[in-house]
Amino acid sequence: MQIAEDRLPTRWQSLLFEAKACVFRWRRSLLDLPTSVRRQFHASALRDAPVLAEFRSPLWPAGEAAEYLVAGKIHNLRVAARSLNGIEVPPGEVFSFWKQVGRARKRRGFVMGRELREGCLVPAIGGGLCQLSGALYYSAVRAGLEVVERHRHSRVVPGSLAENDRDATVFWNYLDLRFRAPWPWRLEFALDERELHVSIRGHAPAALAAVPLAPALRKPVPTEDCASCGETECHRYQGVDSSSAYRTWLVEDDWPEFSAYRKAEKSVQDRVLDFAHRAGLRERIAATRAKAARRWLLWRGKPLPQARLGGHQLIAGTYARRLGYKDTHLVVPQSVLPFLWLAGELNGRSFDVLMTALPMHEIQRRLDKAFALHPSSRTLSDFRADPTLAEAERSALERARHWITPHAEILRMAGGRALPLPWQRPALQTTEPRINGKPRVLLPASSLARKGAIELREALTGMSIEALLPPGAEDHADFWRGFRVTCVGSIGEGVDAADIVVLPAWIEHQPRGLLRAIARGKPVIATQACGLPSELPWHKVAEGDTERLRAKISELLVTLRP
Repeated sequence: MQIAEDRLPTRWQSLLFEAKACVFRWRRSLLDLPTSVRRQFHASALRDAPVLAEFRSPLWPAGEAAEYLVAGKIHNLRVAARSLNGIEVPPGEVFSFWKQVGRARKRRGFVMGRELREGCLVPAIGGGLCQLSGALYYSAVRAGLEVVERHRHSRVVPGSLAENDRDATVFWNYLDLRFRAPWPWRLEFALDERELHVSIRGHAPAALAAVPLAPALRKPVPTEDCASCGETECHRYQGVDSSSAYRTWLVEDDWPEFSAYRKAEKSVQDRVLDFAHRAGLRERIAATRAKAARRWLLWRGKPLPQARLGGHQLIAGTYARRLGYKDTHLVVPQSVLPFLWLAGELNGRSFDVLMTALPMHEIQRRLDKAFALHPSSRTLSDFRADPTLAEAERSALERARHWITPHAEILRMAGGRALPLPWQRPALQTTEPRINGKPRVLLPASSLARKGAIELREALTGMSIEALLPPGAEDHADFWRGFRVTCVGSIGEGVDAADIVVLPAWIEHQPRGLLRAIARGKPVIATQACGLPSELPWHKVAEGDTERLRAKISELLVTLRP
């Protein structure tokens, strides 16, 4: 679509507009000096208060000509929502959109979006914030808040809230959105991959009647769009970015299964941020800092799982700084998932999760169950994640498109989100095991209670069996006193020497030793928690069932004897 030459905006008009805007900004700043309008703070007192109003609006409009500007808008909403989500406003105080969000500048993380200016939809830093202010205004009206200041758009874009006179434009800093209430209220924002969600909570003194969406009151006006008008001679024209949004792979815990999946699925347009193989200087620095943080926390006496979380937090911060507005779909390692969620980096993005472990809340539930059976164990209480972190992971996993993993137990928990991968297994060897001399049973893990070491020890009591143990920690120093024990150099060495491989674990996320044993044709006894698929040949026992474990070992010993 071409615009008549005499209708093209001129540089003089733009300079005049900026001069007027500058005067209005100074005027607003002076008027605000004696007022009590201030920035509000995040709080949790009203987190469970009733929802007075909520509103949703789509993030991706149909038929959009410039996808990159929509991605930029979503990024701007993501940045602004960090300062808005979870604030609580005391009774009588005035909420100001700009006082809360601050000026949209590139150095503050805002990018190019699209805004309505002088009758045209133009690319601008911070463009798209009017979707946020419009949703906030509509919610405030429905919640019964007193609107102190609100401005309509100069033109009505088809399909917008302006058609129903429920829009609110904002322009730093003199076109503001302000309201207040005689009771305290809380503001909540969230972005999923499709919609912007706005909620207002509070304890209103009386029931409020919902304000219905008014019928069409304002007539849409055709509006020129810099992304599609084709006027390259216009001084506002910046060219059209033809590149599309990315799928971005975040690589840290790079299991062989994940590496094979990425190799098969990654397209040439995808982006990879690789901390597993230390691809670049930033990645090497972040990985070194994470390793140092883990060692420092271990030196201070923190349990290994908590020390690992400290390292993952550092890497998640580096990921967040590397992500751009075009990274609209992420493939995220589970290790950094809760930190990215708490930082708001997953807002407005779709994402899959590379699952390397059970969710934190499920790990803690299983450890609590094991601790009830073995209260004397010191290692069953060494992992208790911060409740905020565990809840963040739970919320993020509920939003994820897919849980990607070869672990059968995690896939079972994933339900419809499950995207199964095959375990990478050693080549099968057709050997027929036979016991020669004293039977040898391998525990292919550290001798810790969460790995089922206590159950195995009790099951072996009184049996003439040699226990093979790879390097690793023990539940306590004399854990295997009274048993015949042989230490092997590695799990692989132990598998080759063992007659039976047993892992009655409460928690096990990488059953590499079991897979090696199955490939060698060795009998395997394991729990469902080990994540082995049902199609492989192995014997299942329940977690904590010592009697069943003992019976299964005895049964296999009979079948293996010549």
